[in-house]
Amino acid sequence: MTNLISNAIKFTSGQDKAIIEVTGTEDGDRKIYMVRDNGVGFDMEYVDRLFGVFKRLYADAEFEGNGIGLANVHRIVHRHCGRVWAEGEVGVEAALFFTLPNAQRFVVGAVA
Repeated sequence: MTNLISNAIKFTSGQDKAIIEVTGTEDGDRKIYMVRDNGVGFDMEYVDRLFGVFKRLYADAEFEGNGIGLANVHRIVHRHCGRVWAEGEVGVEAALFFTLPNAQRFVVGAVA
């Protein structure tokens, strides 16, 4: 979540009025989280590059960062049986989503 919110802050830094929305909902056996901002957005043609290591969509001079934040989000969410995706439009917004399964209760007991 920190990486997603940090990205939203970074990519809205040029806005007169930055808007960052963080939501969470439940859908059956999964929780769905979203971080949306009104920053620079991105072209959906390149959405497959967002979660790759060092696959930056903007020049280093425009926005600082090392290009691994969203790759880390992708790796962590997938390790916890979740899904990650993004939607955006250049100059309008970017919305990043991820799901995680609801916590399951485990009964700990003695094994005979």
